[in-house]
Amino acid sequence: MTVYISHEVRGRDLSNALAFGELEILVPANIQVATDSDADAVADMVADRLEGFSEEDYLLLAGDPVCIGLACAWAAEYNDGRFKVLKWDRLEERYLPIQIDMWNEERVSND
Repeated sequence: MTVYISHEVRGRDLSNALAFGELEILVPANIQVATDSDADAVADMVADRLEGFSEEDYLLLAGDPVCIGLACAWAAEYNDGRFKVLKWDRLEERYLPIQIDMWNEERVSND
């Protein structure tokens, strides 16, 4: 199991996420998306790093909103619209796993 961090945020302690798997950063902190060409390069980077994404893996959504969107889009692409995210519960002080199914038949209609 791997926890993919959408965008590295320096100084943030993410060690509690280790309970869900090995941590892997998709986009390093020194990279930002400021132009269309930046977005294309980061999209390619995220796609490459998530290529093996599966039901066992998680996304930890942090940092640049563009990186967050790209991580969700590629995870869904590689896993038939399904992916899990870790949401920090500040009251419980722990991560909560949340499963998302983009193509849930109850929500998606072919009419």
